[in-house]
Amino acid sequence: MPALSRRPRVVIAGAGIAGLTAALSLHAAGITDVTVREAVAAIHPLGVGINLLPHAVRELVELGLGERLAEIGVATADLTFLTPRGQRIWSEPRGLAAGYRWPQ
Repeated sequence: MPALSRRPRVVIAGAGIAGLTAALSLHAAGITDVTVREAVAAIHPLGVGINLLPHAVRELVELGLGERLAEIGVATADLTFLTPRGQRIWSEPRGLAAGYRWPQ
């Protein structure tokens, strides 16, 4: 099979967390001809949060985003379920508190 003589051109559908992470990973691997396509014309804050599992945080740290993530994120120490009256039903440590090397 003949070797490719030109660098690959990549199109990524979606500028969500997976699409943007894929683009950063490809760039870090030396693939720079990457286009990210998004269906909406402009991206606006939604007022919601995203809970990243420790392995996802590890990937973002490896992409060089750890410091910025620490500035704007909130590390989850535990997951707790409460009754409608606020009584604890169940609780479990998360991220660093659960023994992972990265926060959640």
